[in-house]
Amino acid sequence: MTGSQSDEPWNLTVALSLARQGLAVFPVQSGGEKAKRPVPFFRWRENSSTDEKEIRHWWRRWPDAAPALDLAKSGLLVVDADRHAADVDGVEAWRDLMAAHGFEPSGMPVVATPNEGCHFFFRQDGSFTNNRGALPPGIDVRGNGGYVVAPGAIMADGRTYDLDGDLSEAIEVPQWLAQTLAKRGPTPGGQSDADGSERHGLNEGNPTIRYDRTVEDETSADEIAELLSHVPSDCGYDEWIQALMAVHAATGGSSTGFSIADAWSSRGTKYRQGEVAAKWRSFRSSGISLGSLAEISRRYGADLSAIRIAHMPEDRAAIDHGARIADALRASFDAKVLIEHPDGTITTADGEVVDAPVLQERVIVRPAEFPEGLVGDIAQWICDTARRPQPSLALGAALTIVGTAAGRQFVGPTGSGTHLYVLGLAPTGQGKDHALQQIARIMRAAQLGMHVGPSEFISMPAVINFLLRSPLTVCPMDEFGDFMARILHKKASSFERSVAKVLRSMWGISFGEYQSPEWAGRSASTIHAPALSIYGVSTPEQFWRALEGAAIEDGTVNRFTLVGGDQRSIDRDPDFDPHVVPQCILDGLKSIYERSGAVQLGRRNDSAANPSDVRRELPWQDAEAQGAFETFKTATEAKIEDPATSAFYARTVEMAVRIATVVAIGRVGGQESVSLRDIEFGIAMAETSSAMMLLGAQDYLSNSEHQSQAQKIRRIIKSRGGRIQRKALLVAMQHSLRARDLNDLLKAMEEADEIVSEDVAPAAGGPKAKWYRIRV
Repeated sequence: MTGSQSDEPWNLTVALSLARQGLAVFPVQSGGEKAKRPVPFFRWRENSSTDEKEIRHWWRRWPDAAPALDLAKSGLLVVDADRHAADVDGVEAWRDLMAAHGFEPSGMPVVATPNEGCHFFFRQDGSFTNNRGALPPGIDVRGNGGYVVAPGAIMADGRTYDLDGDLSEAIEVPQWLAQTLAKRGPTPGGQSDADGSERHGLNEGNPTIRYDRTVEDETSADEIAELLSHVPSDCGYDEWIQALMAVHAATGGSSTGFSIADAWSSRGTKYRQGEVAAKWRSFRSSGISLGSLAEISRRYGADLSAIRIAHMPEDRAAIDHGARIADALRASFDAKVLIEHPDGTITTADGEVVDAPVLQERVIVRPAEFPEGLVGDIAQWICDTARRPQPSLALGAALTIVGTAAGRQFVGPTGSGTHLYVLGLAPTGQGKDHALQQIARIMRAAQLGMHVGPSEFISMPAVINFLLRSPLTVCPMDEFGDFMARILHKKASSFERSVAKVLRSMWGISFGEYQSPEWAGRSASTIHAPALSIYGVSTPEQFWRALEGAAIEDGTVNRFTLVGGDQRSIDRDPDFDPHVVPQCILDGLKSIYERSGAVQLGRRNDSAANPSDVRRELPWQDAEAQGAFETFKTATEAKIEDPATSAFYARTVEMAVRIATVVAIGRVGGQESVSLRDIEFGIAMAETSSAMMLLGAQDYLSNSEHQSQAQKIRRIIKSRGGRIQRKALLVAMQHSLRARDLNDLLKAMEEADEIVSEDVAPAAGGPKAKWYRIRV
């Protein structure tokens, strides 16, 4: 059915209408065995929204979905009166309850549900959850942590949720109802789910995942035991009692539940024979549920989503439905058979070669592109001394070394300093640590060890205190992704989160002053011309996952020059001893470091000394070099104006100038000016960095677990040249998804035109194999 004013699906029209009223909506399944449950892989508590663009996107993806209301975000409480049991009439019981309290429902918004029940809507301030209190049988409540199918929705079978009244006229929860909900009542024996309320399990991806009653019905003894396994048996008494009561509630006080609880307790040193049995017999309904155990387990590090998924009961109907779809797809593909030959070539039955999709290539600076002078010499030596050479990472290290030697004395044509933040990205075991280690080795061999900083900053005061002691420094930082994850984490302390702010400030200061904050026991201080360089290394996954909790737009990321990418290196014997730094490199660094004379040499690491008045500015060598810069600046400004790319290109121009300046300084015996070749090299590196940022964000940053797994699949297929056999994909996924969930995800990616599936038969005969390729 479509809306009367457009060709939009009716349910989309309903969803948009509710969203315009400020009510948060999300898509649920409109039919089948899982009717009224969120669409697959959708974290509804996190992603429900009033944003029209987002809602339209959902209905393009799931056009048959029905809308549901997130009651917490919408500020609503719903009293759900049912008529499912023959001997229980919740609608009549609710009417009697209202009459007993003299409550007149006239004018309040009410929805008639498809199963002859009713939803009565109230406004609330967030105090009420799904706790039904002492309400009579047949009446449930949905509040914070719950949802209902939205008023006006139409299900796949044509049944409707008809609204009488206006949601905007819902009144606050009356006092008598609030008191009723606050009381403890008997646990209802029946489960009612026909009204679309949320009782279906874990909130996928929500940090405060809840196990509710239906999940407890589905929860196996193995799942309960796994939740318990994360909690130390010798935990505090309160947690121990809560865990036992949660198991008792989830298992109905059964002997199986007792065995699980007693076995877990017996592993602790505090265990006393018979104590668990005595407690077990004393437990009564108390409001503690399996959700209490889940929360305790989460505090001890349990991944609730992974546990729930691992123990989720098999949906036979869904499997059968999938098998029927697979049979239909196989029949349709019989008309287009592909053949895999022994050499790996894939052709049609007519012999036409089927080429792999042409994928966008990452731009990586190669060894032959090392610049002339000291930067290129250092980068080449780092590669020559490595077992697994990573040219781009070596180049990044060389730039930070030369930039530090030139720090607090040189500026480029635009007044920018020579300090850089460089991040080397490479897979585990691919030699990224070598360039990192060589930074300190080269600096110390050149008698510049006093300018080598720590491998990590614990807090904002630590950064400030260090720079007060050493304003000119380079910090080689391993596991940089973990460092970023810590300082950007939502639960990080204010001092930890302030580290990112200080780093942003330090990058932007070129011969300026930094006024430190004042905190208990420390007065504000002035640091003149801080020149902090960072060279960090990380795996791409580690780094980009660290940014999920932080906005790209805050400018932390675009201050980094990204180098490396994900290319694989080959293990070999080094050409030279990595412990012996060539004299030419040492002489070159010494020449740069001492360029400003003996007087300034003694002030280089003094934060109270202001070197601004004696700084050495490198001009453009000629109009051609300046013209190349201006052209690049104009082209980049267009990207900055584009909201889709602005966050990645905001500092590309200044980054290019800094790199060009460092390269120019490193040309031994050369003129102190930035040439056309220097700025072209700086532009190439800066553009490569911005492109890598953009691609990395597309490949790794996600808004949901579903999107994260889809990105992982795309990365795997891309790494295999754009096409992969299903069996190889399963291995590469390392069984992070169950086969059924992977099937659903691959199907969704096909429907979204992200990938294409192909049946490929061996040339020698035999069963066909499923392949997937990226759609470009």
